[in-house]
Amino acid sequence: YWQHYQQAMSWHQRHKRALYSMYPSAIQQYSGWHADESWRSGHRDRMTCREEERENEATDSDSETEEERSDESQIECDVSNMDISEELRQYFAQTERHRQELKKQQQMEAEQQDSYVLADQDLHRIYWRSSLPPSERPGERRTAEMKKLYGKDAAKIQGMEAAMQLTFDRSCDKTK
Repeated sequence: YWQHYQQAMSWHQRHKRALYSMYPSAIQQYSGWHADESWRSGHRDRMTCREEERENEATDSDSETEEERSDESQIECDVSNMDISEELRQYFAQTERHRQELKKQQQMEAEQQDSYVLADQDLHRIYWRSSLPPSERPGERRTAEMKKLYGKDAAKIQGMEAAMQLTFDRSCDKTK
């Protein structure tokens, strides 16, 4: 673990040096952008003396040629001699599995959110409030369904259901 940590930190330091060496030339490319002073003043408090010296050397080196600058910008990390232990491989594999599980969970949550129906909406279609009169008579659909189920005795059965519902509602009202 510590070997990998040291290698990562050394890469980070090399990357930081490359960034500081490239920063002045990047500012020259974007001369209309004046955020360089605010970036430096905001971060100067947190910089160490060594980093300040490196930054000053990079800004004061007008004698450098363009070829030398391009060589510095091509700092690369040599990973050919880097050992990757079995423990690190397992860590990466577990991390990838966790990412896939998280992705699946997010997809499932998105599907659930898509299938969520608001309480004031029908399951099959969304009703928009309108000032138009209803397109069909109230109870017409229910009557047609009852006729399909019970035939000629549909009206009688529907009446018995209504009476039972009224009795239930009345008894519920008494207990309140």
